[in-house]
Amino acid sequence: MKRQSERRAKGTGSLFRRNGKFVYQWTCVTGKTKTKTLTATNQDAAQKEITEILQEETRLSTIESKIAYMRQIAEAKALLHVCREPIEKIEDAYWSHPSAPEISPHHRGNYHSVLQRLIRFASSRGIKTVADVTDEIAQDFLSYNWQRGISAKTYNSNLDVLRRVFRVLCKDQNPFAEFKKKSGVTETRQAFTVEQLKKLWITLNSPEFHILYKEEMEVLYKLALYTGARCGDLCLLKWSSVDLEQRLIRFTPHKTANTSRKRVEIPMSDVLYSTLRDWPQTDEFLLPQVADRYQRNPSGISHDTKRLIETAGFQATDAGESRRLRNVSRLGFHAFRHSYVSMLIANGVNPLVVRDLVGHSTVDMTARYTHVALETKQQAVNSLALSSFDSNNPTSEDTCLADRFLRLTQDQTSLVARWLETHLSPTQKNELDAMMDDLITLYP
Repeated sequence: MKRQSERRAKGTGSLFRRNGKFVYQWTCVTGKTKTKTLTATNQDAAQKEITEILQEETRLSTIESKIAYMRQIAEAKALLHVCREPIEKIEDAYWSHPSAPEISPHHRGNYHSVLQRLIRFASSRGIKTVADVTDEIAQDFLSYNWQRGISAKTYNSNLDVLRRVFRVLCKDQNPFAEFKKKSGVTETRQAFTVEQLKKLWITLNSPEFHILYKEEMEVLYKLALYTGARCGDLCLLKWSSVDLEQRLIRFTPHKTANTSRKRVEIPMSDVLYSTLRDWPQTDEFLLPQVADRYQRNPSGISHDTKRLIETAGFQATDAGESRRLRNVSRLGFHAFRHSYVSMLIANGVNPLVVRDLVGHSTVDMTARYTHVALETKQQAVNSLALSSFDSNNPTSEDTCLADRFLRLTQDQTSLVARWLETHLSPTQKNELDAMMDDLITLYP
């Protein structure tokens, strides 16, 4: 009977002797049978040691249960992160998500066109929900999109849209995450020359040229030229961003509202200040009719600007150098921004100041907007004093300014006058006019 009692430990395992030592054998939480030689020398000490073993087993069992529970929770969360909405409701699901960005109507329209194309493609493949868009479906859609003949830039823009949408709706299970962008030459846009700007203004004010909300569009183009801001930001500019007392315009560009959140602060020129000072404040938007139109049809402003450019006699688009099918937009509303940056740089404004005025994140980005006119390049070349190579070309030390002017031809004199007209501030022009009047009076 004593031998039998030693072999039973209250139904939890078996205790017995082997070679004069107590041995305990039991089934662990994993279902595996374990055997352990105890250090105890008597029955009571052996039972105490067995109790400690069982307590450890209970603790391990609890941990194992917790791990299994956490694993189930993780799996459940993964399921929740995958959008089960019907594929045709992907837009509603995205824009109603708390992580969806706040973007301009123009960029929202771009999302719409990309997602509608995906809906039609996925539906034709029998895809029912957003979660059913696999890596294979994503690859097929991108291939189909590229075969349409779009440019590398458009392809990459579409890919960015799809990545953002599925990153929000499906978290780590993003079927578009691993696809690479297309490489291609970036097509550059042009800036308006001073002569082009004059012709645009003459065309805009011509009674024969008709444009929707013409009076507001004139103010919009002035804003574009004297602030360098983007089309969407100006169309939706509010009076709360205009400080007439300090002659400042302050706002956060839509393009960087969710990234750098950099706020731009643009002083008003005399021309812009006089325009806005007398402009009626009848709505929260500076240009209420333009704002309403832009919210309903973001591309309408761009189309009318292209028509204005072409009516003025300029080519708005050309075939480009690396596009696959469609023409390149060389001159458009964005050309006002390029012109603004280029003229500031040409006037000697520090690139760091220009960067802050237009809201660029780096000076390198500002440099991409800088266009040097051929006339400016010619002036730079003519300014070189190379007397060491040409004995007939005296240096500035040998020649006074009056002599230089006397030797100018009529065309050269006109060139100097145009340069002064372009580069002098309104205050400097007034001072120059007053000085010329004085000189003419003194030396008739």
